[in-house]
Amino acid sequence: MFSMTTQLINIILAIILSFAITYISIPTIVRISREKKLFDEPNHRRLNKKVVPTLGGVGIFIGLILGTSLLLGTARFPEYRYIVGALILLFFIGLKDDILVISAKKKLVVQFAATIILVGLGQLQISNLSNLFLLNHLNVWLSVPLSMITLLLIINAVNLIDGIDGLAAGISFVASGLLGVWFLQVGRLDYAILSFSLAGSLLAFLRFNLWGGGFKIFMGDTGSLILGGVLGVLVIKFMQVNQLTQETYQIKHAPTFVLALLIVPITDTLRVFTIRLSQKRSPFSPDMNHIHHVLIQLGMKHIKASGFLVLYTLFFVSLSIVTQNYLSSTISFLILLSFSFGIVGFLAKRNEKIKQNRAKQIQLTRRILTTGVPIHEDPFNYRSIEQQIYQN
Repeated sequence: MFSMTTQLINIILAIILSFAITYISIPTIVRISREKKLFDEPNHRRLNKKVVPTLGGVGIFIGLILGTSLLLGTARFPEYRYIVGALILLFFIGLKDDILVISAKKKLVVQFAATIILVGLGQLQISNLSNLFLLNHLNVWLSVPLSMITLLLIINAVNLIDGIDGLAAGISFVASGLLGVWFLQVGRLDYAILSFSLAGSLLAFLRFNLWGGGFKIFMGDTGSLILGGVLGVLVIKFMQVNQLTQETYQIKHAPTFVLALLIVPITDTLRVFTIRLSQKRSPFSPDMNHIHHVLIQLGMKHIKASGFLVLYTLFFVSLSIVTQNYLSSTISFLILLSFSFGIVGFLAKRNEKIKQNRAKQIQLTRRILTTGVPIHEDPFNYRSIEQQIYQN
């Protein structure tokens, strides 16, 4: 058994080592990307307007794996080999997509294979739902498919929110940091090191993603798939360990806490999938309906939109902890999910109204220009324009 001092030293070293490895790796990755022309080309759907390298996920992966492997020492971590095996699959399919671009179906097949390794061989299974929808202990026939669906949802959800600077990395940093603290408190040094190694790698990536200057980089699918895989592992293990831990550190409504940690990617994925299916399109077809697109269209800069959604996550985490003392697991879960959908729906409607007003302003301005009505007021104040046309 490790002393608390030894555990803290290992955690600090894991953060420093993973940060340093990723920090050193990224400039080299950027230079190679430039030489081999491995760029994220701007188009009508992307928010970036400059050519930017997309292989930041390679640096995150190297920092995560080396940081974790070198600091585990003699800590018992039997499922680690399965976690690494699954992450290697996600790493290579993400890398192939970043370089060559592949179909969503092929990515889904590899993701499915990764979940089989984690759930089947690694035994990372949701065995208890803390009375959510009146379900507690789950038999293997429910646990296995639920665990695989959860992993697939998280992997794809994190992949989908990686659309602006700092968002996927920022939310993953918060989630891994909070889970790392919890794992450390309950004596699971193995998963605490995994959590903090991810957090350290993400800190280094954020430095270059947000303030990289000539070394600016995106994580690409390589990074977002890895983040989704690791977060999926961490939340499922959290739910497993939570049922066995002492009451002092036990989270009563574990599924609600997990929902709060990943409220942005989960809300966003369910929302955009619903929109796409209602329009008779593939749920994996690209569009501009994501939460971050809405915030950008409302006038926020990338870093402000990402900051807002990180604070949004922390608010829901706090809300989940408060509600567990007063509400049932099912009610608190549904309240958080409904509240998040309500907020996002309100922002989307506001954005749609602004776009309609802008379209109306342009149309009225054109009418004035063609009819010769003098514009005495602000030409983009459509009410004054309407009045001028009426008077004329």
